[in-house]
Amino acid sequence: MNKSKFNLKNKALIAPCGLYCGECSAFQDGRCGGCISRKGLCLKYTKICGIYSCCVDKRSLRVCNECKEFPCGKFPAFFDTPAWYKEVVENLRRIEKVGVEKFLGEQVKRVNQLIRCAEKHAVVHCSLCKECPCGILKRPPLTPA
Repeated sequence: MNKSKFNLKNKALIAPCGLYCGECSAFQDGRCGGCISRKGLCLKYTKICGIYSCCVDKRSLRVCNECKEFPCGKFPAFFDTPAWYKEVVENLRRIEKVGVEKFLGEQVKRVNQLIRCAEKHAVVHCSLCKECPCGILKRPPLTPA
């Protein structure tokens, strides 16, 4: 995979819910610009996402941790598996603690590691690897629904 095709350091890749869209195969192969971009596949999802509509449309916030009700009941309903729920809440708390820039740097480092691992296994994305989830990614890879 040619990393020069996409910019993992784009702040718009941090979704309001705390997911980092730079990990997603749809972003990496150019089908989507990430949740906040409102381009590509995510345009469809943001129209039906309860978290996006509450955070961005209703409350005019950038990320959910800016809300006094965070984490609210929308999280367990949307992220119905404990691993995803735990990750997004931890991501948003991490953003609160270290700031967007540092969080973004951590995510870029993590995704570059995933990209190198996928290349080592001769696949274009983690979702295509027979060993996934693995020691690097302990949950299913982020892919478009």
